[in-house]
Amino acid sequence: MRGKLSFFIAIAIFVVPLILYFLAKTGKPTYRGLPHFGERVEPNGSDIKDTIFYTVPDFNFISQNGKSVTQQTFANSIYVANFFFATCKDVCPKMNAKMETVYKNILEQEFTEVKFLSITVDPENDSVSVLNQYAKKFNASPEKWYFATGTKESVLKAGRGFLLPVSMEDSTVDHSQQLLLIDKENHIRGIYNGLDEVEIVRLNEEIKVLLYEYHKPKQ
Repeated sequence: MRGKLSFFIAIAIFVVPLILYFLAKTGKPTYRGLPHFGERVEPNGSDIKDTIFYTVPDFNFISQNGKSVTQQTFANSIYVANFFFATCKDVCPKMNAKMETVYKNILEQEFTEVKFLSITVDPENDSVSVLNQYAKKFNASPEKWYFATGTKESVLKAGRGFLLPVSMEDSTVDHSQQLLLIDKENHIRGIYNGLDEVEIVRLNEEIKVLLYEYHKPKQ
């Protein structure tokens, strides 16, 4: 009896973790659907009485290589978005370092439908050339991870659009440390603490879940 018990304990300790490990390596998440964030709204000029999920409004920025960045830049892609500024000495470097780990993971797994957007809240000082040098610190490809600047008004509008607090008053700038996961229809599907390692792991997994949503076998 003890021999059988020891056998089953050994299976539980060694075999089950191995099975879970290989399942995880397949990159196929357990599909459970991600939530939609933001209040549902009624379609403008429509007779449809139902509401639709909140969508991030369009934006217009310039990237670290001087190219236009709009929602069209992310057409047929999902993306991770955040706010930062280049002279930030504490939160931003840590947050973007966490973002870089997600970025590298995406490159390693060759997820071509995933991009990244980091919007500066200090557009007066974060010029294209400044952002170009800043992006190099994180080994960011300008066609994959966009460090974007614009007018003060466009940044404040983007903050409201992404449902994150952004403040630019006098010489003081402030922003959220949250990372957002945006789907191909411009819906917010995930919100993550950009300084929390557990949250970063969750973001990595939920990127897979969202990709699976677009590629799951049809029933």
